[in-house]
Amino acid sequence: MRIKSTVFLLLFSLFFTINALAKEKLVFAIDVIRHGDRTPTADIPKAPHQWTEGLGQLTATGMQQEYQLGASLRKNYVDQHHLLPANYAAGTLYVRSSDVDRTLMSAQSFLMGLYPLGTGPYLPGSTQPALPSAYQPLSIHTVAKDQESLLVAWTESTQFKELLKTYVYPTPEWKAKSAELQPKFAAWSKATGISITDLYQLKSLGDTLYIYQLYQVPLPEGLTSEDAQQIIDAGKWVFVTAFKSLPLGKVTGSNLLKAIADDLQQASQEKASLKFKLFSAHDSNIFSVMSAMGVPLNEPPRYASDLNFSLVDLGHQNYYVKIKFNDQPVVLPACGNTTCSLTQFLGIVNNK
Repeated sequence: MRIKSTVFLLLFSLFFTINALAKEKLVFAIDVIRHGDRTPTADIPKAPHQWTEGLGQLTATGMQQEYQLGASLRKNYVDQHHLLPANYAAGTLYVRSSDVDRTLMSAQSFLMGLYPLGTGPYLPGSTQPALPSAYQPLSIHTVAKDQESLLVAWTESTQFKELLKTYVYPTPEWKAKSAELQPKFAAWSKATGISITDLYQLKSLGDTLYIYQLYQVPLPEGLTSEDAQQIIDAGKWVFVTAFKSLPLGKVTGSNLLKAIADDLQQASQEKASLKFKLFSAHDSNIFSVMSAMGVPLNEPPRYASDLNFSLVDLGHQNYYVKIKFNDQPVVLPACGNTTCSLTQFLGIVNNK
């Protein structure tokens, strides 16, 4: 009898879940993406490498990563949920990128996956496409770096360094890590040609060495593979530790998080044709938003990472927000679940 009761409860739970999912309607989506694979933003003087693309530029691999991300979201937004039309319709999506080559090109690559060749318009009364291969051009909006308030490349800004001095450098963890690695700064400086005087410098150097490893670029003479790995690991630690500071996350991530919340609230009225917003940005933008929500990351976002906010209607305008990072559900502490009611989410944002 107990077995029958257990089976009945399981079947009832399954039926309830399927029924709830059947009623669930995707109303609006926002994706904050990191650019794809890129070349280093800085060189190593003692081991210079001539990158065909130039420094800090999107690579062919990065283009493909973003294209594949766009294609996967087409399956989600067009084929599965019918949030977007199969062929572009004006006003249904809005794309904003930071004013940086690699993020602008990432947005272009992503959009080619979202609206691939063959989906573009044809000339009136003709079988001839307007553009070769029926390419669909799409607008990408940006603002000048000195006017940017949402997609600030934080680690490149002077303000970020001041925030580190206030919220991160005084912590025991930072002081301990500095004391641990400082004895190696002189040898690493000599080997690389970079004057290393503080821990934060290892973030940039570690990033460059990581890319050197990816592309099998020879290390500078005097720097062992063990040294390189230690610098790479330290650079990642620096990045993660910086954004684990919730006050720093609040300062750096609140503007973008507030813009996302405003978009979701407006979308809940279901009066506009806009259904999808894309922000093509940087790892620090994803770091900052996650920290501002109280869920700081433990690893740097990989290339072409995707932080998704989906507004769903569970029926009768019962709106919920689902958040995913690289397809994994994000549980906000204030909600205690993989979904937040829109009211809960707006409260979390407004209380930041």
